[in-house]
Amino acid sequence: MAEAVLVHLGARTEVSQVFCVDLDLSRSKELLSRIPGAKKIRPLRLDFTRIDQALRVLKDSDCVINCAWYEHNLKAMELALALKSHYVDLGGLYHMTLRQLRLDTRFKAIERLAVLGIGSTPGITNLMTARLAGKLEKVESVSIFDASHDPDLSDSRFMPPFSIRTLLEEFQSPVPVYRNGAIRFIPARSEAEEDEFDPPIGRARLVSAIHSELATLPRFLRDKGLKNLCFKIAYPGPVERQLSWLVSLGLAAESPIQVNGAEISPRNLLTSLARKSLQETPWQRPRDFEILRVKASGREGKQAVTASLDCQLRPAGRLSAGTAGVGIPVAVAALALMTGRARARAGVMGPESALDARPFIAELERQGFVLAEHSGRRKS
Repeated sequence: MAEAVLVHLGARTEVSQVFCVDLDLSRSKELLSRIPGAKKIRPLRLDFTRIDQALRVLKDSDCVINCAWYEHNLKAMELALALKSHYVDLGGLYHMTLRQLRLDTRFKAIERLAVLGIGSTPGITNLMTARLAGKLEKVESVSIFDASHDPDLSDSRFMPPFSIRTLLEEFQSPVPVYRNGAIRFIPARSEAEEDEFDPPIGRARLVSAIHSELATLPRFLRDKGLKNLCFKIAYPGPVERQLSWLVSLGLAAESPIQVNGAEISPRNLLTSLARKSLQETPWQRPRDFEILRVKASGREGKQAVTASLDCQLRPAGRLSAGTAGVGIPVAVAALALMTGRARARAGVMGPESALDARPFIAELERQGFVLAEHSGRRKS
């Protein structure tokens, strides 16, 4: 995901320097060898969780762009607070997002903005929801869907489309849904439904999964009368089958187990295997395709109204649709914060509260994202 961020920021004239922080410089240098504008990107071997050391190296930075695993979000925010900089990340899988929101007062004290979850979903979907909500007098229900297709995924190769740790949580953790005006939890992958998407996805089966939109959108839509909100995802067939097998074997467990006298965390082992699989797979031009869909129902006066908005994600050069869909919105949001074009001034909040939906979506369209809106009216 960070690759797409660097590609976008490296091409922007208003950006003077970007620190590319990693524990493994070999990965950073290989990445920078193929990025236009790499001269302004400085790779650093650094553990950003060691804040005193990071503070000395990264002083005067305007924004912390956190593309690390969501487990590190609070540490990354502490770094932003120490630097007195803005902050953006890819999301916190609901529970981490709730913990992050508690830092609101501290970010307001330094007059900086922290935007939580500004990738594809959460992120683009939050702004899509805000755009639809702006067209309705009342918003009663919102459904957020994510469906994808990748012909290069197969049962014979272990290649998670994004962080295996996030995938495991989505696949098995209890799911927050907003129902009749309150958060409740349902089993993972429950309440399945089908919907039709543009080819090559076609008809897809979507299941409930834990997601960060549920941590911020209910409050944003409270004055619109929101009663129901959910997030559902359609996993590609090979991914769903592999995850089912891995979870059934116990490889999703975090707690260490004894293996020949050594203590090993199954999840950490699986994370290492996923990374190894990625590094050993020869590069090929990405062919994936993803659709983000938001459906909203509400009212205009006494008239019942439905509206839906699709965002198509496609590969952009060397970047896969999934990578571009997450990384480019992060970079666009960071630039909005650094140039004073955000909707909010300071604090910690979701994208829908921090950013203006119209210019944000317009910028995505300039970057090649395709959005299509549909609406209808029903008799009351």
